[in-house]
Amino acid sequence: MISPLDIDFQNINPIETEGVETRVRQELAEFEKFYNRLVSCRVEVEAPEHERRGNQCKVRIDFGLPPEDAARAESRGVTAPPSTEHLEVKAQRKDASMAIHAAFNVARRRFRDFVSIP
Repeated sequence: MISPLDIDFQNINPIETEGVETRVRQELAEFEKFYNRLVSCRVEVEAPEHERRGNQCKVRIDFGLPPEDAARAESRGVTAPPSTEHLEVKAQRKDASMAIHAAFNVARRRFRDFVSIP
């Protein structure tokens, strides 16, 4: 990855951020074994503000792709925002670690379609 990993926490207890950050780094390391051409990666982890409104942790991953891969992704039906070189993945789970894992699994499934075919 060319630029450093950017992790943003919202409504997360400062004591828990170290463990969550470690999980993100582990998942990204595994992901880079699968796809090692990332230009950037930004991860947002959001815990619920009030448990009465739901207790789902939300994770959003924004991958920066090389321009040629972004074009190939769009041609294969993997949605990326128009005129950008980014791919966004979202997931929700009760536990932040599981939400992170789920988001990276979604990313692997979405990337599989265009990584294996030149």
